[in-house]
Amino acid sequence: MTVDEALAIVETVLDDDEQLNDVQELIFKQCWEGRQSYEEIAKLSKYDDEYIKAAGYKLWKLLSDAFDEKVKKSNIKAVIKRYLRRHQVTLHRTQVIGVNLSGANLSGSRVLFANLSESDSSADLHGAIITDNKTASDEIIKAEDANNQGILSSIEERIYHWNDLRFHSQEQVKIAEALDRTNTLFFPNSKARLTTPAGRQNQEPDFLIFHQGKWGILEIWHPDTQKDETRDRLFASHGISIIHYCDANRCTEEPDRIVREFLDILSQG
Repeated sequence: MTVDEALAIVETVLDDDEQLNDVQELIFKQCWEGRQSYEEIAKLSKYDDEYIKAAGYKLWKLLSDAFDEKVKKSNIKAVIKRYLRRHQVTLHRTQVIGVNLSGANLSGSRVLFANLSESDSSADLHGAIITDNKTASDEIIKAEDANNQGILSSIEERIYHWNDLRFHSQEQVKIAEALDRTNTLFFPNSKARLTTPAGRQNQEPDFLIFHQGKWGILEIWHPDTQKDETRDRLFASHGISIIHYCDANRCTEEPDRIVREFLDILSQG
């Protein structure tokens, strides 16, 4: 990750009235590049040691509050990486979703999807349907190749590519293919913006699905991971109360049955 990418993440985490000033940005960049001494940073700038030290103290306090953990010169890279893993932040382009919603009753549904696309984010919701039928491939791909939300673009992360969408696992691809065969409207790995006890935050379900006028979430569960019950309660408080966890092995072996079972649950909910 470059220092400019790290600063871009910092900008998204900080409130608009808390953005870094020029001196704080200078200190951040120099520490990111490995310069740990305020004296050394001062020599590279027009400021004296004490001013840089004071500005540095305010910088780390600001970032500690924003990232909700102690941030200092020596751990800033680790803090950013942990934030990326927790929130699945996309550094590059993300998906511009186009769907055909003609005939769908969305009354009472209020879901806001984050779109960080560098290109035009406008979408025609009355005729734009993705019809490409590419096969799934287990590969590491670059940011510009496919761009749905939520999946971190990184050469170190193995991701799965299907129909210009990105997935965390082969199980997700299997479920996406099964949902596609039912002609169901679904959003894979898309960040939703909602209110939490800590304020407005992003949350990312595996699959947000709309069926027979109802929203539901389908999650793929691995034995070595815990269910995010706190996040589930947040979605339920916003009207998405049907959240179903399916075993990862079953998703691989019988994805169509998993999808049928979930759609039945959703239609009866």
